[in-house]
Amino acid sequence: MIDDSQSDEADGNERLFAAASGILTEVQYDPTSDQELATVIVQAVTEQADAETHREAPLHDYIDVDAVETLLFGTQPDQSIGSASQSITFRYRNIIVTVRADGVIQLSDTDSSRARTN
Repeated sequence: MIDDSQSDEADGNERLFAAASGILTEVQYDPTSDQELATVIVQAVTEQADAETHREAPLHDYIDVDAVETLLFGTQPDQSIGSASQSITFRYRNIIVTVRADGVIQLSDTDSSRARTN
């Protein structure tokens, strides 16, 4: 999640998210379908990422996908607790991934010279 606070800790993450240079693609996730959110994210990122990045750690090493689903879509498939303006953003395979409460998943490119701060 992006934190707009002015603390010193927020400065460390600023470089991570400020590097987004444009939306590569958007995919629609349906929380009422049988397809898992993690699968949709990994498939979308794999289509955008180059071959070198496929050796990175699994998605669950970057973010708790179950927590994302609960926060944005509720505990029941049709029980969204978030408005469409709520979102969670993280970096995976050098791509900025934004999952919105309306089910839209946006993939944004990063400026690799600034985004390689883990």
